[in-house]
Amino acid sequence: MFYQPPRALGLMVGAVLIAWSIGIAALLVLGMLGQPFGLLTLGTSAVIAACLGIAGVFAYWTYSLATLSYSLDRNGLVIRWGILRQVIPLGSIERLVPGTSVGVPQVQGVSWMGYHIGRAEIARIGNVLFYSTHQTPEQVLYVMTTERNYAISVPDPAAFARQIQVRQDLGPTAEVTHHVERALSSLQGFGEDRLGWILAAAALGVCALAWLLLAFQYGGLPETVHVFFPPAEVNPLSDTNPRGILITVPRAATIVLAADLIVGVVMYAWDRTVARLVLGAGIAVQAGFLVALQLAIWRA
Repeated sequence: MFYQPPRALGLMVGAVLIAWSIGIAALLVLGMLGQPFGLLTLGTSAVIAACLGIAGVFAYWTYSLATLSYSLDRNGLVIRWGILRQVIPLGSIERLVPGTSVGVPQVQGVSWMGYHIGRAEIARIGNVLFYSTHQTPEQVLYVMTTERNYAISVPDPAAFARQIQVRQDLGPTAEVTHHVERALSSLQGFGEDRLGWILAAAALGVCALAWLLLAFQYGGLPETVHVFFPPAEVNPLSDTNPRGILITVPRAATIVLAADLIVGVVMYAWDRTVARLVLGAGIAVQAGFLVALQLAIWRA
């Protein structure tokens, strides 16, 4: 059987949060138009990127809420949330406790009106993993198992409990273990690799350093700069370019960095060592862009 919790309120709040983040980014973009490049515009660009990143996180959480569901058969209970599936063997379910009996605590995690994903500690139950959309305790049902406790929101908890009992009496048709499945294995591999995070952060840091280097020195550069590639015989304007042409160096570095991070993370689905090599090579490439930018500034 397939169950979906009430989600209308949570989806509305998620849409508002996404629009709020994108709206702030749009206002900052409009305010930055026509401004000369410098530390202020660089800082504004960083805030815009952060706002868009936050909007992306809100969008993923809202998408995950739209997919939140519980499926039940003779083998187990499966909770789906986004790319994640919690698989609970039906035989491991010991008790079902209504939220009105023990109350509903503050959930630590993704939590807004009509949407609660995360953990909470309850005195009479212990640690609970929430996958619910409750607004009142009546909308919470605690599923207590031999390994972990869950909180879900089903339209009719009594009918849900009867369905579990019926299927437990019938017995399983296949062996199911308590586990978590993720649709994107490469993201899981990257998320669990500390060295991978360090390599990615180092590449990001070198790229950010290139932008900062140019922002600090941009105001002191002449209006026109000398560009030594391509040579003047190939490009007659190579010696008289506006200084804004230097921005193409960190911009290209950013594009290459984005491609490197995407390839590196995807490679975790096949081989962690190769993925680390890709991320490590990204640091070397970013360092090359940084050196090229510094040389261009010196020659300007």
